[in-house]
Amino acid sequence: MKTLGQAAPQGMLVRVMCRQREKAGFFVASDLANVNGHGRSFESLKFRCKECEVVDCGAVPFEDDRDRVNKKRIVWRPVSM
Repeated sequence: MKTLGQAAPQGMLVRVMCRQREKAGFFVASDLANVNGHGRSFESLKFRCKECEVVDCGAVPFEDDRDRVNKKRIVWRPVSM
């Protein structure tokens, strides 16, 4: 997977991780594609860490294992302002 448009039809998530704090957040790939464009690569996405205010975050596609019911995740929704 190289773009949001490739990950969106498969129902994938995008894991965004702060490289300094090693904290991760999750977004639905189709939500990010609708806001940022389907042709955007994961490397071109810019995120800011909520705790340390640093823009040193990496985004990678992530396939959620929906068979595991005991693993709950908070999924963030992007908002265009």
